[in-house]
Amino acid sequence: MNSKKAESKSNMILNFFSSVKLAITLFILLAATSIIGTVLPQGETLQFYLENFGPTYFKIIKSLQLYDTYHSWWYLSLLGLFSINLIVCTIRRLPYTLRLYQKDALDLSKDDIARRPFKRIWNIKGKADDTALHQRLRSLFEKAGGKVKFRSNVQGGELYLIEKGKWNYWGVYFIHVSILIIFVGAIFGTFTGFKGRIMLLEGETTNQVMRVDQAGNIETIPLGFSIRCNKFRVEFYPSGAPKLFQSDLSIIKDGKEVKKKSILVNDPLSYNGITFYQSTYQALPEVLVKITASNGKQELLRISAFEKTAWPGTGLMLGLIKFLPNVHGAPAARIYIGDQAGNGDALWLLKGHDKEYQAGHTTYRISLVGGGEKYMTGLQVKKDPGVWIVWLGCTMLILGFAVVFWVPHQRYWLWIGRGSSDLEIILAGQTNKNKVSFEKHFRRLEAEIENHIGDA
Repeated sequence: MNSKKAESKSNMILNFFSSVKLAITLFILLAATSIIGTVLPQGETLQFYLENFGPTYFKIIKSLQLYDTYHSWWYLSLLGLFSINLIVCTIRRLPYTLRLYQKDALDLSKDDIARRPFKRIWNIKGKADDTALHQRLRSLFEKAGGKVKFRSNVQGGELYLIEKGKWNYWGVYFIHVSILIIFVGAIFGTFTGFKGRIMLLEGETTNQVMRVDQAGNIETIPLGFSIRCNKFRVEFYPSGAPKLFQSDLSIIKDGKEVKKKSILVNDPLSYNGITFYQSTYQALPEVLVKITASNGKQELLRISAFEKTAWPGTGLMLGLIKFLPNVHGAPAARIYIGDQAGNGDALWLLKGHDKEYQAGHTTYRISLVGGGEKYMTGLQVKKDPGVWIVWLGCTMLILGFAVVFWVPHQRYWLWIGRGSSDLEIILAGQTNKNKVSFEKHFRRLEAEIENHIGDA
């Protein structure tokens, strides 16, 4: 009794995991959640979601890991459950498919053949011993295409078979396996690859990628080589919107340039399994200042935002805080000036108007010569070792669908039997899809046999 209960429970579990309803439900859920992962920005910091979506939606996003949908525990669980469903369906269906595939299509009686969906029967009186006609019909059947199988003594006659597309049965398994391969490739790429960003000025080189986690912490990932931005170009529409931005990049390995390419949006550079995409750009203010010391020493210094510039030999450090291209018809800049210990002041400079700064016994006169912007290219960097596995799975998926939808399993039977005074001929056919095309071919073969019988 207990064994029956255990068997019944086991069957219930197998029926659940092999259910078509479960497969459809999981497919819909995966599709719906993929939409969320596409519409909602992914990989941003938690602060970004709090500021842009408010406290209520932020709680949902954080608790369900919607900031990283495709790596979340519930999305991976759905993929795992869908994979189990495919595997169980495949295993349970396999014995039935093997029986179908191994079934001998010649193991039919005369009456079985006559019950096929497409058939034609001829009874020719006085032709029972017409060996020549028999040979012509056999030759005609062989020309219909495909390898002809033969079996004699089938209810007093000879049975011929042409079978095409028998491997159609394996198309659905090809699809199942390809989906599993795609899942494996995606998961493998997720846990062995990385995504990050690089910001480079013209002439700047780096050998690492920056990745920011949800808490805002910055992680650096070594590339194993260096990448240099040789030149960056940006063009704008009259409205001010960016029209084109392009980076000329070089890959440096062991001190030598091994690859060079100009990249655009959707036209990346790939090297050693790592792909660099043109993602964004950033305008950086830059000003030219003239500084003269009371001891007569004078220098022109170019100062850029987000970095400090030293005046060699003086101990002075200068930095750009803000740049305004037009203040009452002239450019203006707010700069920092101080020593290396961090003691200093912030000054507003307007072109044509000097300012003074006192450091110890030295007085410095500072004037703004001019200003403008330079650009920093923004590269999105991606390494996905599983991409080739995914491509393999996608190729197999296309082939599997092609087999399932466009490769029919077709069978033609020709039975020729001799009676006491009659020659009986049965032509029959069967297909599992594309019946219209099959019927046209069958009727042509039927007409050819009819013509040969009429000429006999």
